Amino acid sequence: MSISYRVSIKDIAKAAGVSYSTVSRALNNSPLISQAVRDHVQEIAKSMGYTPNALAQSLQSQQTNSVGLVITTIADPFFADIVHGVEERAKKTGVSVFLATSNNDPEEEIRIIETFSRRRVDGVIVASSRIGPDYAARLGQIRIPVILVNAEADEEQNNLFTVSVNDFMGASQAVQHLIDLGHRKIGYLGVSNRPASNKSRLDGYLETLKRNNIAVQPGWICINQEQSSGALSLDISIGKQLAGQILQTDVSAVFCYCDTIAAGVYQACQKSGVSIPDDLSIIGFDDNTISEIIHPALTTIHQPKREIGEIAINMLLDCLAGGEVQNLRLDPYLVIRESAAAHKT
Repeated sequence: MSISYRVSIKDIAKAAGVSYSTVSRALNNSPLISQAVRDHVQEIAKSMGYTPNALAQSLQSQQTNSVGLVITTIADPFFADIVHGVEERAKKTGVSVFLATSNNDPEEEIRIIETFSRRRVDGVIVASSRIGPDYAARLGQIRIPVILVNAEADEEQNNLFTVSVNDFMGASQAVQHLIDLGHRKIGYLGVSNRPASNKSRLDGYLETLKRNNIAVQPGWICINQEQSSGALSLDISIGKQLAGQILQTDVSAVFCYCDTIAAGVYQACQKSGVSIPDDLSIIGFDDNTISEIIHPALTTIHQPKREIGEIAINMLLDCLAGGEVQNLRLDPYLVIRESAAAHKT
């Protein structure tokens, strides 16, 4: 039985008839030795199946070619494209990605970031961060770059950057579309466990109604007060609960915080005999896969999720390369499908 072993620099030096230091320099393309010697040693190393020791390389370069990626939950379809965008770009650049979930817990999120930092990843990406200003001091102690997705960064922290979507703009587009369809009684269904994005979407809703001289009436705004992990089933359950409240009002249309909330409204409407969009028009936010599966297909606001993932990893790589990095905010857009129709007068 043959026993395989790892080829070492000592083995290559013996085969090439040169010193250990010459082999090391050749493998690192050092200009201290001639190109001919470099080519000779590298060819021998390749023929012997030599692979460099990742730990030794990281100690020399002070980089591990690895990044941490923190998401709220694997159960939320919103994160699938973001993770794919990060991993696809990372693979092309030879960077490893370590994935962790925070379960919508800010304390767990900051703990994961600190753990990643101790394990010497080069940087961390946090998708839909829940970290608030209370954690600024702890983040300030982390010396690696952190990219927050769909969150606001503290401008005073040099290692913290964000890439996000303009939630206010997306909400405004959704509500304006309903108004253009003739709706004047429009509800908003939101969540309390994602306060920053919920506030921006609620503000967009309110400002658009105000711009169109529509006064919000009691009961039109329903915000879930229970904390959840953001999982698909829980958001659908929240949507069903909020639908029970909004269907008691006289609204003819609703704008939902996200597509999974809207899916819960669909279930409640089906159980109550409410026809979509004949009796109630609905618009979601995110443009997840579920928006095309449910019937009728959901009109929604599209977030470029895969692009967000690619931009986040590119920002991180630019940071590591010493480049100049700026926070980015992307524009969402309305995707018109079948769930919103002209108001029947």
